[in-house]
Amino acid sequence: MKRADMMQKCTLIALYLLFVVSVNAQEITRRHVDSLLLQKSYSGSATNQVNSVLQLAEFFSHLRHPSPEQLDSASYFINQAEQFNRRLPQAGVNFRIALIRSAFYKSKGELKSGRTLLEQTIQDIKQAHNWPLLGKAYFELSEYYSQDFLQQTMVSRIHCLNQAVNAFERTNYLVELARCYRLLADLHQMMNNYTLAFDEAKKALKYYGQAHYTETQGLYALLGRLYYTQGDYKTAINYQLRALQIATASNADNVRLICQINNNLGYDFMKLGDNPKAINYFSRALEIAKSEKDNATIYLLAGNIVDVYLRMNQPQKAKAFLTQVTQKFAYPTGKLYEGGDEVSQTYLKIYLALKQYNIAKRYCDELIQRTNNPNLNLYARSSYYELIIKYYTATAGYAEALKYLKLNQTLLKKIGNDNDLGTNETLWFGLDTSRRQYQSAIHHLTSANTIKDSIFNATKSKQIEQLQIEFETRQKEAQISLLNQKSRLEQANLQQANLVKNLTIGAIFLLLVIAGLLFRQNVHKQRNNEVISSKNVLLEDLLLQKEWLLKEVHHRVKNNLQIVMSILNTQSAYLQNDVALEAIRGSQHRVNAIALLHQKLYSSTTSALVSMPAYIGELIDYLSDSFDTSFRHIKIRQVLNPLSLDPALAVPIGLILNEAITNAIKYAFDHNGGEIVVSLFTWNNDYAVLKVSDDGRGLPPGFDLNEANSLGMEMMKALGKQLKGKFAVENALGVTLMITFPIEQSRVEIYEEKDYFFD
Repeated sequence: MKRADMMQKCTLIALYLLFVVSVNAQEITRRHVDSLLLQKSYSGSATNQVNSVLQLAEFFSHLRHPSPEQLDSASYFINQAEQFNRRLPQAGVNFRIALIRSAFYKSKGELKSGRTLLEQTIQDIKQAHNWPLLGKAYFELSEYYSQDFLQQTMVSRIHCLNQAVNAFERTNYLVELARCYRLLADLHQMMNNYTLAFDEAKKALKYYGQAHYTETQGLYALLGRLYYTQGDYKTAINYQLRALQIATASNADNVRLICQINNNLGYDFMKLGDNPKAINYFSRALEIAKSEKDNATIYLLAGNIVDVYLRMNQPQKAKAFLTQVTQKFAYPTGKLYEGGDEVSQTYLKIYLALKQYNIAKRYCDELIQRTNNPNLNLYARSSYYELIIKYYTATAGYAEALKYLKLNQTLLKKIGNDNDLGTNETLWFGLDTSRRQYQSAIHHLTSANTIKDSIFNATKSKQIEQLQIEFETRQKEAQISLLNQKSRLEQANLQQANLVKNLTIGAIFLLLVIAGLLFRQNVHKQRNNEVISSKNVLLEDLLLQKEWLLKEVHHRVKNNLQIVMSILNTQSAYLQNDVALEAIRGSQHRVNAIALLHQKLYSSTTSALVSMPAYIGELIDYLSDSFDTSFRHIKIRQVLNPLSLDPALAVPIGLILNEAITNAIKYAFDHNGGEIVVSLFTWNNDYAVLKVSDDGRGLPPGFDLNEANSLGMEMMKALGKQLKGKFAVENALGVTLMITFPIEQSRVEIYEEKDYFFD
């Protein structure tokens, strides 16, 4: 699991706890409570009076963080319900009063008294065989385990919820049954049992549907998180957006759930590499936390925003943002559970990115001290270990780094998540590379890739299995259609036979001959259709397999290029020679240009052609982030035809653009910056023209393209020859590099312009 995945696991657990709301088996809205409170007296039968008072007592006893006045109201209505029930005693009402009083004790903080009363009430309800109240009682008991997420606590809560499910399954309380399954799915996904979590979530969805229950935003948000764990981020986003739509349209108090959904969407877009959208959704969640005056959640979300800035290679901006948060909001001292120290973690990540190790040491020491807390959540402890390992690796504290690598490996095996073990192997590879123990480094890098490949193959196997099911379904449908055709044919023959009986002997003979010929022809045609259909199905299956294999090749090539970039990045951290460092960075940019192409190929619906505007746009975004063009006051503008070209043309075009734009950013402008224009358009339908122009200082006097022998210029000339194109450089009002090359087929030219300028 990558760093973002581990942090999301910690953050989701923390958000779940901070947003936890005690859920009643019977929901009571604020509007209904206000209506009851407006009544001077409770009209109707004694049963209706008791029910009204019980609803009020239940509402005030289950409030999140109730005030003393609200607790007094709860106590008043509980006592009033007891008085009403004395007039006409009912066992079911006594049980309900006991359950509400237990929740009242829990809200007051008298957990021992509340739990003792609840456990005794459960025994009494069992003897009465009151299954709805027994399910509600076990649900209430599970809420006593909702204040931390230690392993044994979650196991105990799951046991209570399973008991509630067993009771509710004997009733028609479908909404309550669905709610139990939803909470079980939530707990199992926290324990990494995703198969069981998916099964329980689908059961919850089924029962909600049977009950025609519409407040399903929590379940859809959970399904989004589950698909996130499977790497299906687009499906995860669809579920999160659906949850957000339901939550915002609902009259229920969904403020904190909306905050959590926005946080989930931020993680989804961060995994897809859409950093601006990730920051947007994290910021929306942050604004909700601010409005709720929930400082603990503010710091959790601020840490997520900092992570995005660091992914964008903007550590100074991350530092300024976090400093602003710490100055404006006090860090909470009281915590509901030990979920981690967000400030120390976040500052340590920032100063590691800034390579200010003397300041980072303070925060690393704080995390080391906190790892000694036995109540620390396991995921938070592992995230601490990762940062400590990175600090000691960066500061040459190799013995300490090795110590925490071993501790983290033991912990991750206990958690049981292969993704996390793969990350630990990657960190071990970095340590061995720094120690120049290259044989061990190769071993750990191989282990990391083996883990990643096994996870990737497992995911693909599930997808292939689904495709196989769809293929078999199509075959069965074709067989059913064939049988229907035969049935209709036999019916037609029967009708024809009845008609023949009424004809003369000669006509009968003639019609029988004609019918025989037609039948023979029809059977022959039907057999031919069956052969053609089976061959078409086989061809579709082979084509689908070819597409999957080709996408996997591109995926693996992209992974290998990412490994090359990681090795170059690791090596650059230990280079002091600026020339060597610059050469390695140039190589990283070139490798990234090729890696982006393969990413496009395996992400697209077809791997035959590459959409050049999308590819060039992502390449420019990467170079803009790498060279911080906003700081240099450089604007990059695109004028691109919507061309789709063969990968054999796209690779040299990407490398030429990488060299041309890099040279323009580095050498064309002074401190005032300027503009770079990238153009791609067709000419005479058979040719395409690629231009990179700038309005900078221009080439030095006497520059001769034929005599230029720099690596970048030699590469561009060689790549131009590979494209079978004409390469030219103009030095007027800046520099214009232009290459005209043939394309296989013409494209309709549509003028599009997009600015890449960051204030």
